[in-house]
Amino acid sequence: MSQFLDRLNLRPLERRILVATITIVLAVINALFIWPHRNDWRVLRDQWDKAELTLRDYRTEVNRVPEYQARLAKLEGAGSGVLPAEQALQLERTVRSQALESKVTINTFRPVPPSAASNTNAFFDETAVVVTVTTGDDELVDFLLALGAGNSMIRVRDMDLRPDPSQFRLAGNITLVASYQKRAKAAPLATNPKAQIESASSRKKT
Repeated sequence: MSQFLDRLNLRPLERRILVATITIVLAVINALFIWPHRNDWRVLRDQWDKAELTLRDYRTEVNRVPEYQARLAKLEGAGSGVLPAEQALQLERTVRSQALESKVTINTFRPVPPSAASNTNAFFDETAVVVTVTTGDDELVDFLLALGAGNSMIRVRDMDLRPDPSQFRLAGNITLVASYQKRAKAAPLATNPKAQIESASSRKKT
């Protein structure tokens, strides 16, 4: 630094001003471009470690794909399923039986058309009904809890209740939805390639 200043042939005061100016410029550059990025390496390292953990989790899940496929096949084959034509009848039987046990009076029972019953997926069909009931508070709670706690997979989608004319009981409509497992499709019959070849050869000869 001193050799550089000697080459400039500056006076002592000019040297001081030049050194002060260079110091200020370096301080400004450090404050604007260096100091704000002092933690960039640590942040980058943390992001790298996080990415490695995420990649390891993804690889673990990918390795479990065969296990998931086995579980899916087991779920698809579980249960016998219910034919679509029998779903509404089975739902009505279940609801009426539980209503009788819980002392809930069903005045009307109206099945919802399949197109409006709601969503279906690869494993389950949904069947919905609207029941008009007259019931007490305790009886209604017991009725709904019993339906939800059973294996019938029945749940309440909508409920519109109000006091009946006596003001001691409730009356109104309840929309119930049940999910039924789809019947497994019959697997196609396996064909015998050797038999097909022999059959084709015999047809050619004839």
